[in-house]
Amino acid sequence: MQWMVRYGLPVLMMISMCGCVAHAETAADTDDICRNVEQGVRLHVDGAYGGYPHSVLRDAVLDSVTCPSGEGELRAFHRIATPPPHMRIAVTRPMGQGQQGSLSVMLFSQGRFVIGERMSLSVFSRSQSPFSVKADINLATTRLWNDFAARIERGGPVIP
Repeated sequence: MQWMVRYGLPVLMMISMCGCVAHAETAADTDDICRNVEQGVRLHVDGAYGGYPHSVLRDAVLDSVTCPSGEGELRAFHRIATPPPHMRIAVTRPMGQGQQGSLSVMLFSQGRFVIGERMSLSVFSRSQSPFSVKADINLATTRLWNDFAARIERGGPVIP
């Protein structure tokens, strides 16, 4: 027991601190997207895709995010546009061919959750490179903007 307290606790603390530093490095990376709509959206990309570098996943996400474009979507976006909202996209796919993965898209305004979408990765995305997930990300972000516009048109709250 003494050995565990003497050596195990410091090792556990070092591992947890390394995990926090690694997370802080990826969480600090943000991109401006949808610049043609009001002040745009701040994007954070999280997750891991089957052992590929995070930069490859980030590039795939940046290439596939949809922005609000319809009249209802733009009207809804205007309600949260100042300051620019924050979108977090997390893609997780374990290593190995055909492994199940998931995708989560969350929209925040002024630090508060607005709306989100979550879905499993398509069969095609589970067996290919991170760029194969582009259609899934496009679908999830399109659904997010559509659902947000529908909620606003029904008279629902901007922030639930």
